[in-house]
Amino acid sequence: MVRSSRKVHKYLSLAISVQLLLWTVSGIYFSFNKIEDVRGNQYLKPVDIIEAPKGNKISHEQALEIVFDQTYLEPLILTEISQEAPGSEYRGRDLPLYKIESSDENSKNINVYVDPYSAKIVAIRSNQWRIWDFMWGIHIMDWNERDNIGNIFLKVFSILALLSALSGIYLFFSANKRN
Repeated sequence: MVRSSRKVHKYLSLAISVQLLLWTVSGIYFSFNKIEDVRGNQYLKPVDIIEAPKGNKISHEQALEIVFDQTYLEPLILTEISQEAPGSEYRGRDLPLYKIESSDENSKNINVYVDPYSAKIVAIRSNQWRIWDFMWGIHIMDWNERDNIGNIFLKVFSILALLSALSGIYLFFSANKRN
């Protein structure tokens, strides 16, 4: 009985070991990065924000000026986004949005998303956020859209990891009874 349990535990653990490693690596990454920095708060200037009246769309020039005035970034190129794209940096935000490609003092590519109706910066996306987002997709096993925490892969591998841990505990104590 113990011999067959060891074999099941061995192969079950082998089958899920890669995902357990990915969960561990991504968890370590999350614990060593402040979420405020991932969200880009370090690029925002402490300024009073004056809201534009609802319904009036701000111009491209005004959007560039908002990024210049409210962040420590240099706005470079503006693109208007009106189509939803799965897994995008701006997912979960109401469209349309202005995407302002910007750079910091180290010439790093940082995207700033501005709501053209509220004139608010709704998201800042840097390489740190992109790595975080990639790790999140690995962590929740939703590699494309990185939003579905209830997907079948995560559920199956979580149950398999639990079974592996429980069988390891069982084998540990059953082996100690024989000694």
